[in-house]
Amino acid sequence: MRALHRIGGVLMAAVLTTSAISGCGSKNSDTIKIGAIAGLTGSFITDEVVKTAKRVFDDVNERGGINGKKIEYIVKDDAGNPQRTAQVARELSDADVVAMTGSASFTDCDVNDAFYRQKKISSIMAVAATPKCFQSPNVAPVNVGPFTLITAELLFASETLKDNKLCNFTVVLPGSEEAVNASLDQWSKITKKQLVLSDTTVQQSGDPTPYLLKAKQAGCDAVMFNPSEQLVVPFLKAAQTQGMTDVDFLLLAPAYTESVAKAVGGLGLKIYAGSEFEPFTSDSDANRGWKDAVNRAGAPATAFSQGGYLSAVFMVEVLKTIKGDITRDSVNEALKNMQPISNPMVGTPFVFGPGDRHAPNQASKMVELKDSQWVPNGDFITVPTAS
Repeated sequence: MRALHRIGGVLMAAVLTTSAISGCGSKNSDTIKIGAIAGLTGSFITDEVVKTAKRVFDDVNERGGINGKKIEYIVKDDAGNPQRTAQVARELSDADVVAMTGSASFTDCDVNDAFYRQKKISSIMAVAATPKCFQSPNVAPVNVGPFTLITAELLFASETLKDNKLCNFTVVLPGSEEAVNASLDQWSKITKKQLVLSDTTVQQSGDPTPYLLKAKQAGCDAVMFNPSEQLVVPFLKAAQTQGMTDVDFLLLAPAYTESVAKAVGGLGLKIYAGSEFEPFTSDSDANRGWKDAVNRAGAPATAFSQGGYLSAVFMVEVLKTIKGDITRDSVNEALKNMQPISNPMVGTPFVFGPGDRHAPNQASKMVELKDSQWVPNGDFITVPTAS
């Protein structure tokens, strides 16, 4: 995945937004209306998510649709603006969408959770990053998310790399402190071990050297850090300056980008990162269907687009199980009663279910930086339920 600040996608934003507006007033009962909220403009661009999801739906339509009905995919741009996020959710509800699929908005869950509950709208979300996305009865993300990933990476360090002195340096975003601490506690409950050092006061800017000096003083042999893409490079360069070549550095998914690999690949450090799905840089059989779809969609191959692909694939499978009219109520019922769906791109089956919160993806693969390229390291690490 990339950091929140990127550029591009303006042309696609215009195309998708125009399509969405033209479909909003339609009451055509011959279509199955599926909605999505994404960042097509603004600072959090996620256009490849909905482009890839749309390709999946278009393929279904070209094969005759679902029970003879075509899927009408209505995408709304929230531009990363919370007020706009609230507005477009209401526009989609008024357009009679039966569900949401492939949403990739940083503000969607926090802003619209109560509204989705009120309107009984369910969402198979492609990219979720805030705690609320994993704490709602109406949202089931397909990605691992940062909180499960924290636990998985610590398990990789302690159980696979056999590191004994694990240290954590976390940038805690507003509203995420409880979820971050729960993820750290989850690792301790599973392993019966304790972190040597845990600092959740890390700032998103400034000199990272003081944190690294704390790690050296504590004798950390593994350091987990959850930076944005902009912060990870100076952090790792400062680590090289401090001579920390014997430390295992564990990075979360935002650092798993090709630009980071090129920027820090020559530092001589031991660097690992977690992947939301089957690593997007892997030329594996598991990625074959997604790569075909993303190529035909004309979208970049990223973990974001993997989320768009999987969310659409899972929604299609659920829609196929519905007998009779496909409505908001029948989709909700199908999601609650669905059988788990396995896919080689994820380590645990996807299921929505009747629970009051959903985090079906509980597994991550790790990638290791070698010769300025990310290389898969081992199989999925599944986070077990702590006793």
